[in-house]
Amino acid sequence: MRRLLPLLGAGLLTVAAMTGCVPNAPATSRPPAESAPAPPGSAATEAPQPTVTLIAIIDGDTIETSAGTVRIIGIDTPERGECGHEEASRALGRLVAPGDPIVLELPAGQNDTDRYDRLLRYVRTSSGIDLGIAQLTAGNAVARYDSRDGYPAHPSEIDYHAAQLATLAADGSVVTTACAGAAPPAAVVPPEDAWWTQYSSCTKLKQNTLGHPTGPFDRDDPEQAEIYNWFAHGTGNNGDGDGDGLACEGGRR
Repeated sequence: MRRLLPLLGAGLLTVAAMTGCVPNAPATSRPPAESAPAPPGSAATEAPQPTVTLIAIIDGDTIETSAGTVRIIGIDTPERGECGHEEASRALGRLVAPGDPIVLELPAGQNDTDRYDRLLRYVRTSSGIDLGIAQLTAGNAVARYDSRDGYPAHPSEIDYHAAQLATLAADGSVVTTACAGAAPPAAVVPPEDAWWTQYSSCTKLKQNTLGHPTGPFDRDDPEQAEIYNWFAHGTGNNGDGDGDGLACEGGRR
């Protein structure tokens, strides 16, 4: 009889286990599932570059977009009235047209805007063409406004300088490959009633005691364009020495 008791006890446990009635059975737990890592290139690992719409081409290094006016980082093209200005503008027009999507990029360490509140950006077409390098390799621009000039460095700075074909004249103006050796532009002939023509430089203007405005004069303002042209091109003193479209700024000549 004593031998049968263990056997009966084992049998009862087997039947209870089969029917799910084993008392005080230890609970089992499953470890929580881990989140799968995001695949390379997904939104979790890479932020997309902002795509905007081109509104207009202002000149060879400045455009108007749906995000605002953009100055292309690291290049400089001829100013309005200088040889090569129209060709540099047309060169951009052969790559992008108003209404096209373009990609703007602000490299790390760069200023968001310049002192005229223009956005500072690399600009690329939807197919990936870098407009800055395109202007440099076409001979329409010089590599400028980077760490070599006291501005923040940008990632393509070395490549931009290596691609440059145009040169800088002694007065700081851009000499494109098409304009190298070309005759200088004719002197500006001012109208007879132009008060500003009595001043041979911005310095002389700023010393005036007649109440004449002393600048700066914006080349893009129709009411100031003739004054700008006089001090930038007509006096021989290059009143827009930095080529930003404003003549007689601060202590400029």
